[in-house]
Amino acid sequence: MVDQLPPLTEKDSGLERGDRVETPKAQDFAMATSSSVPSGEPVASSSSAPAALDEPSTPQPPVAYSQPSAIPPSTFTNAGAGPSTVTAPLPSSSSSPSKRSKLISAYLTAHPTHSAGKAIQKTFPQPNPLIKLARRFKVKHSVINGLTDEEMRRWEGEGKELRGKAGWKLESEEGDGTVVTELFWKMYISLLPTLERDPLSGLVPPDLLGSTTTMPLSIISLIPDIMQHYRDVIVRAEKEIFLATNYWQPSNSVNTVSQALRDLSARVVKAGRPKVIVKIMYDRGSWEQLWNSHAPVKPNQWAPLDLPTEQDVPGLDMEVINFHRVLLGTFHAKFLIVDRKVALINSNNIQDRPNLELMTHLEGPIVDAFYEVALHSWWNKLDPPLPCMSEPYKPPVNPVTGKPHYLFQDHNPYFDDIEILKAAKAARILLRRQTRDIDEEKAQHDGPGAGERLRDAVRKVVNEQRQSLADWKPGEELEARAHIAMKELREFRERWGLGNTSRAGSRGPSRGPSRRPSQNDGLLRSAHKSEEDRTAVTSTAAESEAPSSPTVNGDVPLKSKSYPLPHEPSIDTNWDYSAFSPNPAGLRPENNPSRGTSIADHETGQSGSAKRHAHFADFDGTGQLFVDTGATAHCRNRNGSPNASYTRLPRFERDTPMVASPMASTIRLPLETESQAQSPVDPKLGHENGGFDVARGPELAAPIGANSESAALPMTAREPAEMDHTYEKAKKHVGLNLENETKRKDSEEQPEGTGSRRMFQLSKKFNAGALSDAWATVEDSDELDSFKPHVVHAPHKPFPIAMCCRKPHGFPGHHDIRNPQNAAWLAGFRYAKKKVFVQTPTLNARPIVRAVKQACRRGVDVVLLLDLGFNDKGESIPFQGGTNEEVVDRLYKILRKDKKEQYLKVYWYTGKDQVRPLNAVKKQRNCHIKFAAYDDEVAIFGNGNQDSQSWFHSQEINVMIDNKQVVSEMMATLLSNQNTLQYGLVDTDGIWRDKEGHTLEHYGATAKGAFRGLSGFIAFAKTI
Repeated sequence: MVDQLPPLTEKDSGLERGDRVETPKAQDFAMATSSSVPSGEPVASSSSAPAALDEPSTPQPPVAYSQPSAIPPSTFTNAGAGPSTVTAPLPSSSSSPSKRSKLISAYLTAHPTHSAGKAIQKTFPQPNPLIKLARRFKVKHSVINGLTDEEMRRWEGEGKELRGKAGWKLESEEGDGTVVTELFWKMYISLLPTLERDPLSGLVPPDLLGSTTTMPLSIISLIPDIMQHYRDVIVRAEKEIFLATNYWQPSNSVNTVSQALRDLSARVVKAGRPKVIVKIMYDRGSWEQLWNSHAPVKPNQWAPLDLPTEQDVPGLDMEVINFHRVLLGTFHAKFLIVDRKVALINSNNIQDRPNLELMTHLEGPIVDAFYEVALHSWWNKLDPPLPCMSEPYKPPVNPVTGKPHYLFQDHNPYFDDIEILKAAKAARILLRRQTRDIDEEKAQHDGPGAGERLRDAVRKVVNEQRQSLADWKPGEELEARAHIAMKELREFRERWGLGNTSRAGSRGPSRGPSRRPSQNDGLLRSAHKSEEDRTAVTSTAAESEAPSSPTVNGDVPLKSKSYPLPHEPSIDTNWDYSAFSPNPAGLRPENNPSRGTSIADHETGQSGSAKRHAHFADFDGTGQLFVDTGATAHCRNRNGSPNASYTRLPRFERDTPMVASPMASTIRLPLETESQAQSPVDPKLGHENGGFDVARGPELAAPIGANSESAALPMTAREPAEMDHTYEKAKKHVGLNLENETKRKDSEEQPEGTGSRRMFQLSKKFNAGALSDAWATVEDSDELDSFKPHVVHAPHKPFPIAMCCRKPHGFPGHHDIRNPQNAAWLAGFRYAKKKVFVQTPTLNARPIVRAVKQACRRGVDVVLLLDLGFNDKGESIPFQGGTNEEVVDRLYKILRKDKKEQYLKVYWYTGKDQVRPLNAVKKQRNCHIKFAAYDDEVAIFGNGNQDSQSWFHSQEINVMIDNKQVVSEMMATLLSNQNTLQYGLVDTDGIWRDKEGHTLEHYGATAKGAFRGLSGFIAFAKTI
């Protein structure tokens, strides 16, 4: 068992040599080998090891997760849980041989009754104010103008030691560690001068400023997709949850988080586990913040926030804080930490807004850095303390090798509820089972005794064939078949009244109905009268399946088992019954005596090229004839075929009640009055549309236009548009859930001018939460389907990462620039050699505007993706820097003077379904992503905007990563999920124009200059 941290004194918050405690440095947990297992204890039980060896490509869930594993829980546990523990090697810091890392969590572990604020004051005491003031100007110069040659030599001299702390190395260096690029390293050492004046200017202890991480998932989508992943992570918590957000606004997003907490509580209570500790922070104005920036939110205040009450979550122990540093120190952080195993950092708040947002899922030693940031932000006493305070991050461990083994894609248990990964996992499991079955079958056939088993099987088959041949009596079988056939024929003739219709020397009864109309009329009336009280149409439609075709249910002859039957009908697309086999292509009825006239020919005048509603058919498979439901009540074959054709008619019982059985429902059309049965004259066809009332029977039918090419189609053979009110009236009384009905209902709900169904659905999703809807303007194409919310990153090794954060600053003014966030952003512009890409809602802070100009003058391509009209009220307040439109206009004017405007490309954000930018002033949607990439290999993303508020006042959390593969995957999806590069380009005069030369003013999509000076301040104040 790992020794616990000894108590610290207030005099000395450091740890002396010899103290055995796991610290969260990157190299501490970079590798866990089998040698770390206590002697005499196997890595895995004998029963589980072979299973894992059989499937090396499918890693088992690690002990770091709560999902079930093939390894018994007692074999691998967290540090300090018992003797059977797999731990990482203890750290060996080369930079501080006499002392270990100073951490807020280490102090609170030793002093659980102290507040986080006191831990910060004791662990990182502030220097003398005079010394701090002297360093103020030096640090500011380093941030704005870059490191001097002297500073560069100093940090390069300490470089190997600094990289060793973070678990990095240069490509030319030997030893363990992940390789850092030259660009990332220069940007990283640019952060270090900010720590000399205040070690916690970046919120995180200096030893954890740089670390390593894996990033298996990013989400670039709308807020609901991100909140769903929040839910997936929260419900899998085992010990603790720390959630931080700027806005906590009652909404669907809040409901998702609250319900996840309720679900987690229910799991905890059911399993009998200890309560999960939950800490939540947000920022909303409160009078209490005048004397306590970290104002506790009491349990009786949770309900108005849509937080679950204490009674709702008996399995949780929850604490809430409302943090804001007066006046302008906004708590703008947005992150989630669960069990000190995973950290999520995102651009969105917990609210409903129609924004495109970004979230990343991080696992690795970087989680410890997030943990320290969370404690720093909390400041108050933790009551109760967080259970993982004394348990630094431990990487997932392969149960076979005992080495760190991070999980990606569908192997990661946190992603079990992502649909695309669920499908991938199901396919992989199926493939594995199939492979195993094939191997088992092969082993069975190729194993000992396989030849004898084959001979036995052949011998058995031969004996069965011999016995069957000996028992065969062909005479008796033929006689029985003939008897069955004659019996079916007699039943058929009796049913249809054919017993007295045959004449010697003419037609026998087996040749079907007569060609004479009078003979057919009598036959149809007789058939209808004899069957009227016995036949009903039913349909079987289980709730989990689509409605099936109605079948005739009554006293009907069974299908013959000895003779082939006529062709079975297909399913009609409108009624799910009464459809017919298509006429053979290219075969006209005149040349096909066995078939009647194809009704498809009535519409086109040609054969085989038009849609076919129906054609005249022979007998049904049950031996019944069906009469037409329309004008062709009793059709006669004009070409003299001995088999006159009739269209099928489903029989409806007039007095049979409708049934509500889930398995079957009787269908009955309502009775119509004689006047209602009369259809208007169709001027195109030249006769009345409709021969008789379906419900009243064929005895009232009038042979209008029978067997004529100009006759109307039967109701069951016509499209809905061709049947007018007849189809609508019949459909209301038919107990079928038609697919056409659903489609028609959806189309009625779609507003006019919203494009195709696909365009409407995509725009509807994007407009969720918008006060002003913006419907699709792009042309309908398959490109709309390329919107992919989840970036499931390819498996990769841990890569370098650094925290780029800033503390809140409440006093007005633009002087608080000495922090790692601002230093990192400026260093990226300073050291990039080819390209700088920035997507942000706003950009107006003076340092970043200056950096854009300097990069363009050096010949570096700068690409800015900005929002049109985002927060124009606030940005129009004096000294805030101005709106995006004003800043872009000024940039192009200055660069045109230097003849460098070609290096700047500005785009207004354009949604995936749009061909021109949307204006946030009009309460339409926008992009809220904060992302920057430098030379396509280093990226910074998180909470911070490029405006004056984020640069000088708000608390922001950002990370800087060094992985070209991950950056490329993020960039590809980020650009694919919007049309900004296709349609949002601003001309070098600062004005957007479409291909026809129209500006945004032409479309009424701009409010340039609407908020200036005092009017802008008043407009902004009204929104607070």
